[in-house]
Amino acid sequence: MLRIVALCVMTCSCIGLGFMKSLGLTRRLNQLKTLKRIEMFLHGEISCARTPLPDALWNISGKVEEPFREFLREVSEDLNRYGGNSFGEVFAQNVECHLKDTKLTREDRERFSELGKSLGYLDKAMQLNNLEAYGRELDMTIEELTKGLPVRKKLYQSLGIMGGLFLAILFL
Repeated sequence: MLRIVALCVMTCSCIGLGFMKSLGLTRRLNQLKTLKRIEMFLHGEISCARTPLPDALWNISGKVEEPFREFLREVSEDLNRYGGNSFGEVFAQNVECHLKDTKLTREDRERFSELGKSLGYLDKAMQLNNLEAYGRELDMTIEELTKGLPVRKKLYQSLGIMGGLFLAILFL
């Protein structure tokens, strides 16, 4: 009896892992879309409103969900405190602190940190060019992920189910 319960728990765990991995892909796509929104809002704040970066980040933070809201507010507050660090350093530190538990990959976070390093010290035209370049990279990443998303989600779910059943059969 105990063996059957253990097999059921193990099978359900494997199936759950497959579905969680599948859900992680959807969450990554949504978080990449949020980064795209941040890029677009920041582009507007710099080009049209000509808002200083700390104020622009604070304004944008009200338009996005967590953990990006907290990230933007922390960057804004750190810049207003001015501890002697450059914008890029403050931005990169907060990316590692606030966005490490997201579904974004290490490469996604590194590219976002690189965007922060290119903002804050260049003239307006160069900042806008860097934002547009980052936006194009983000568009390509989103497009690639969207294209392969259904197949990859189904693959993870199927592997979870088959792995759970395989282990159950193996231990019978």
